[in-house]
Amino acid sequence: MDTESLALLLDNAHRWFAAHQPLEDRLARFREGHVEAAGAWAQMADMGWLALPLPEAQEGFGASAAQCFALLRAAGRDARPEPLHLHLMLAPWWTRHRPQDAAELAGGRTRLALAELPAAPGGARWADGRLHGSAAVVMGGLHATHVLLPLADAAQGCAGSLLCVALNSPGVQAQPVRLLDGRHTLRLQFEGVHAEALSAESLHAEPLRAPAAQQALDLAAAGLVADAVGVLEAAFDLTLAYLKQRTQFGRPLSGQQALQHRMAEVFCDLQQLIALAGRLAAELAQQPDAPAPTLPVAKSFVGRRALRAMGQLIQVSGGIGMTEEYRLGHLYKRLQLDATLFGDAEHQLRRIDVRRSLCAA
Repeated sequence: MDTESLALLLDNAHRWFAAHQPLEDRLARFREGHVEAAGAWAQMADMGWLALPLPEAQEGFGASAAQCFALLRAAGRDARPEPLHLHLMLAPWWTRHRPQDAAELAGGRTRLALAELPAAPGGARWADGRLHGSAAVVMGGLHATHVLLPLADAAQGCAGSLLCVALNSPGVQAQPVRLLDGRHTLRLQFEGVHAEALSAESLHAEPLRAPAAQQALDLAAAGLVADAVGVLEAAFDLTLAYLKQRTQFGRPLSGQQALQHRMAEVFCDLQQLIALAGRLAAELAQQPDAPAPTLPVAKSFVGRRALRAMGQLIQVSGGIGMTEEYRLGHLYKRLQLDATLFGDAEHQLRRIDVRRSLCAA
């Protein structure tokens, strides 16, 4: 995809987001949460967004990771309820190993969800081809057809096996729940459910690469980094506009030097996050199935610096930043999920390979 085509796509995305359930409209009914509108996913498929990362040989557009990140950044700015980041990151990975599923994914007929790896034992258990237990947090589960379920490897302390479960299988019980930011998803209970184990061999992955479960979690985490860029950027622009409009003692708040210093610090954090996301996209484009050394750095940055920057924006906005009718609080909650799901800051910091991270991308 060339630069002109990407610009047209992003312009169309901004206009579509403004016309279909924009954040302002959802805030007017904030008690209902951020619900995906009926037919929204099908419209995204019609516009070609779901085929965006797929190769041209699979009737896709062959967009790079950086170009997918640009669309996710726009979706993050509007805090979209659709799990677009999961699709754009997992669909090309899935179809590299299972090209027969490309048409169903691009058409929106097959939708993937991803369960969070439980932090403690007692979650899902898989034995003799049957799945028992539960998955408490499933991103994108409300309208999904299949859920990818990573299982913990107790011996290595990381993600091990990856299971694929069709949500219409006998023995699957789904309970609607809400995430912190108001998005709707599912809590799943499994009672002897048939599940397909996806190993490196079954996915035809190259040797010495990360296990399938870790690959899926890392790709989803990368999508959250791109989403976080848009979220923090929207919060910064919103706060800056507020400081320019609000006056105190006859002068706009933006003229106060103390607030200028705090906004400058947030701006620096935003630029660092943009740079980290750019480097992460370059690594994903270079080696799609290999662990990206920048991912733990970028994801931990979201959980440490980006969240702190968002807190600064809420402070300088005063009481309005804490109200449900104002966008800033909803952006803060979304950023909390971006920082926590699929590996929080503490988990990612333990994964950082300092020597490798210092090398050029």
